[in-house]
Amino acid sequence: MSIKGLILSGILLVSGPWALAQAPAPGPSERALQEKYVPDDGKPTQGRDQTSAPSGWRALGSMFIVLGLAGGGLWAFRRWGAKRLPGSGGARLNVEETLALGDRRFVSILRADDEKFLIALGPQGVTLLARLDSVEAGGPADFAQALARESDIATPMAVRDVEAMMRGEKP
Repeated sequence: MSIKGLILSGILLVSGPWALAQAPAPGPSERALQEKYVPDDGKPTQGRDQTSAPSGWRALGSMFIVLGLAGGGLWAFRRWGAKRLPGSGGARLNVEETLALGDRRFVSILRADDEKFLIALGPQGVTLLARLDSVEAGGPADFAQALARESDIATPMAVRDVEAMMRGEKP
């Protein structure tokens, strides 16, 4: 016999008693888990009436209730909730339309009372481009009046003068 054979037989002799040892007997909880599951064990299920079976009418009624609640919520949101969203404005000031030009630049139509303004928004600030009331109402009678009006708007003015113009007063 070689040395390898002697070492192998020594290992088998030493490990033999542990290889033949049996696992301990299962405890009560393990025995309960190993029992076969019987779904109809006669115990009442919590929260379920044993006499009624699931019904298609009950499912249809539930669906109508959910759809009714969703429709009522949407109606209430349109009626009372939409006015509180950002950008919806108040009674006197409103952003009617906005066009994105890219690179954080926008052009918007702003309505203040009965006047409309075309404004440009960018990283540098807000710029008034034109008044749109004259365009929609037919405009001034001749080109000279329109040019004079637009050149007046393009010049810088104080904030209190702009507020006076929006109130209808002459600055």
